Amino acid sequence: MKPLVGILSSRRELETVPLPLHGTATTYIDAVRGFAGAEAVMIPGSEDADQVISLLHRLDGIVLTGGAANIQPHLFGQAEEPESGARDPARDASAITLTRAALDAGVPLLGICRGIQEVNVALGGSLHQHLKDVPGRFDHRRPRDKPFAEQVVPRHGIALRPGGMLHDLAGGATEVQINSLHGQGIDRLADGLVVEATAPDGTIEAVTHSTTPGWMLAVQWHAEVQPGAYPLHEAIFRAFGAACIAFLKGRTT
Repeated sequence: MKPLVGILSSRRELETVPLPLHGTATTYIDAVRGFAGAEAVMIPGSEDADQVISLLHRLDGIVLTGGAANIQPHLFGQAEEPESGARDPARDASAITLTRAALDAGVPLLGICRGIQEVNVALGGSLHQHLKDVPGRFDHRRPRDKPFAEQVVPRHGIALRPGGMLHDLAGGATEVQINSLHGQGIDRLADGLVVEATAPDGTIEAVTHSTTPGWMLAVQWHAEVQPGAYPLHEAIFRAFGAACIAFLKGRTT
């Protein structure tokens, strides 16, 4: 039996469709199926915490995906800043509930892009709403003037914490190159989180958790992009898959 991984989806409204949709990029599903060795199911955003927890009890792993909407700033104690775009309150609620419950229960959790921000906020941390405007930081947003295939190629390096999870997954490398497609980033790091990687400008690019009984990693870049072409991406999903298999065995024996 393969483990079942829940992939948190986002609410979107398309100009060509008169109804709001829930969805996620196929790259997350492909990475979970092809490299984590798991089956995937999409989790729709919901502000009903009991509903979310009920679903979590049926899953062997969680992926918090990227998304077009930014997290509501009141959730980390800030006022709304201009030009922040659309919001997705149901997704925010689900991400916070899933993060806290998964960490408590030891359910393997992988956060990607918006996912690392959700983990930080769920545990009491805060975000830079516009990272490009923070003194000393560079613009981490994707270059929209280029073809999409060029937007997701590596753009800068990150330094890996010696002895950390990413350091091990990268085969002992102290630096790797990553893509960069985010406008926000971690400001105040939540209690319990451990920095695994940083960009040259100091932006936190990956975290783990110091006390959860399960496997947990969250990264700021899009590790689901072409795992077969990027060894670290593949290693992340294979390690996540192994943790999901172990969790499944533990709850079925």
